[in-house]
Amino acid sequence: MSLRIGALHAARRLSEASLALAVGLAISSILILAYGYDPAKALYWLFYGGFGTQTVFLDSLAYATPLMLTGAAFAVCASAGMFNIGVEGQAYMGAVGGVVFGGLLVRYLQVPGPLGVLVALAGSATLGALWAVGPALLKVLRGIHEVISSIMFNWMAFYMAMYLVRGPIVNPARPEMSISVEPSARFSVIFRGSVLTEAIYFAVLASVLTYLVLKLTKLGFEIRLVGAGLDVARYAGISTKKAMVSAYLLSGALAGLGGGLIVTGRPPVWSIYGTLGNITNVGFDGIGVSLIAANNPVAVVFSSVLIGGLWNGSRFMEPYARVSSELSRAVIGLIVIALSTPEVLRLVRRLVMRWKT
Repeated sequence: MSLRIGALHAARRLSEASLALAVGLAISSILILAYGYDPAKALYWLFYGGFGTQTVFLDSLAYATPLMLTGAAFAVCASAGMFNIGVEGQAYMGAVGGVVFGGLLVRYLQVPGPLGVLVALAGSATLGALWAVGPALLKVLRGIHEVISSIMFNWMAFYMAMYLVRGPIVNPARPEMSISVEPSARFSVIFRGSVLTEAIYFAVLASVLTYLVLKLTKLGFEIRLVGAGLDVARYAGISTKKAMVSAYLLSGALAGLGGGLIVTGRPPVWSIYGTLGNITNVGFDGIGVSLIAANNPVAVVFSSVLIGGLWNGSRFMEPYARVSSELSRAVIGLIVIALSTPEVLRLVRRLVMRWKT
């Protein structure tokens, strides 16, 4: 009986996603047509550029790798009934931590590989978690909504990271970017000629472990019970404040790892651009990835591949379909919004029910 119910639930979610994707593509086609372009040609190159050949698909997997962790990060807080919009800022700090620990510290201590990778990722997770402390404490101690505080922390992280990249950790030989992580702190390329590295194995493993923590551990049970309702959690004897802070710290650490994988697992740069261009939006895209996956860390792996493929394929729309880069980003945004809508509506209904009780 439970297997049948699970199959029906999965079928319903799949039908919702299929309908949402169809709506997103229809609206995108209307937008493309309104600007005087051929929708069929534009969408063909969008999907062919992301999934059409082995080479582009490998690149799409590389795009998807950090999104797996920022998506899992948002899913953890969503399980506790919270919106961690600060995933973006925590990813910035994670990238900074990867450069500082994987560049300066690994070089100073002469850490050999693969320990250098672990040191870099430890720095990313630590700085990401520390950056999540502020919104978490403001939430549980002062009752300030996490959306408001985390947006402010995103901007502080942005300008702090930009200051560090252009100042204390700037590359003297290439002032347009930060110093690079040491070779011992870099993931190896899996297929020659692609930018896909072994970082994808780490990202998939971390996503699966996050799912197991939420489903099989006491901490995960407390987080999910808080998400079901504060009164329910209190009745069960759970410290709601402790559970919410724990969820936020775990979320921050995962987001930090997502930022860290960009500097340790994406050649050929291995550093942060002075404009933060190579890490910008990795957190916000992770939020969309998580919503598409119904905030399931395992499903996040697959939705990350979809969004990573779309971003990779968008590069082909301008040269082959003559669609501007701004319009291609708008098209991807519409598709993500459409796919995210079913889960957003469920979250809103859940929050309204919690508010009424």
